[in-house]
Amino acid sequence: MPPSPHASAHTVANMRVSASEDGLYELASGVDALYLSGHGYLSKGLLAQLEEERIFADRVSVPVPFELGSLTFGLAPHGWGKYRYCLDHETGRIGFTSSRRLPSVRIQPRAEFLHAVGPEETVRHFADLVRPFIEGLVLSVARLDLFVDMEGMQLCAQDRSAFVCRGDGCTTYENANTVTGFAFGSRRAQRISARLYDKTAEMALKGTDWWELVWGERHTPGAQVWRIEFEVGRAALSDLELFRPEAVLAATPSLWAYCTGEWLTLRSPNADSNRSRWPVDPRWQAVQSASLAHGATELRFIRERKRATLLRNLMPALVGYLVAFAVVSGTSDIDDTFGELLDAVANDEVVRRMTFAERVQRRRAERGFR
Repeated sequence: MPPSPHASAHTVANMRVSASEDGLYELASGVDALYLSGHGYLSKGLLAQLEEERIFADRVSVPVPFELGSLTFGLAPHGWGKYRYCLDHETGRIGFTSSRRLPSVRIQPRAEFLHAVGPEETVRHFADLVRPFIEGLVLSVARLDLFVDMEGMQLCAQDRSAFVCRGDGCTTYENANTVTGFAFGSRRAQRISARLYDKTAEMALKGTDWWELVWGERHTPGAQVWRIEFEVGRAALSDLELFRPEAVLAATPSLWAYCTGEWLTLRSPNADSNRSRWPVDPRWQAVQSASLAHGATELRFIRERKRATLLRNLMPALVGYLVAFAVVSGTSDIDDTFGELLDAVANDEVVRRMTFAERVQRRRAERGFR
């Protein structure tokens, strides 16, 4: 369902019309994907109706009409991953399951609908659809994609070595010796990954030329547009204690600031052997300054609160163990105790054949700290 020029105002609201000194234009920025999960008790009546229609869909091997609220979905003859019941509509896809090991409902709005009405209205739309059938419905965000579309952006193969990323791995995409995109990080980890690609080439390939309606008069017809997109998965959101859609959407400026300021940056090479000390490339400064970055303070406070809580919970046990260690080692004050502790840890490194720093690095990765 392509948005009309008027409907796309929800995305246009997150745009800077001005150009940078390097001729980079921000055409659009905002939320490009918002996947939801819903916990609660699924109506037995709805389950019975879904099963009856699913059996019929299996028999005829085509989707069958299914009324959900005021909308008519197509109930597929197949499931959606672990969800037995898959319903499709031009606004999005909904999956239902009777399993108590999974969220009762899975929701994936279509990008066209999301950009037409905005993320907040998208959440309300689907919540209103499924709430009558799920007692005690609680929605959470399973995935959030943030993006900016830049006209005048030029990226090439030589830029690969100038990217500094906290994620694992980078893939470069080329067509006829021309770079068409980069991918950073692992999507399977459900943390943070990034995709940078020629949006105009993708539009030509997929036929999603409705994006030109979103860009409007800011876009020069025929000009190349690069998309910079970050996928923030459930694990990363959970680490930041961001679950409910309202909290996630409120934190998008800070998420963008973190993704473009700490997780991935493009640098201007110099003689310094440490790439992370290279200055930020002016092209990337334009990306960092996208409208999404406005008011970017909340993420830092979220992380600080989380770490402060963990330390507060850890201190009683930590001090208790230090006191016990002092009693056994025969020390009485903090300095003497830590001196003995350093020797004990050094001996432990030899026994384990692993340094203390290596153990910290491994645990940091396991807990998602960066």
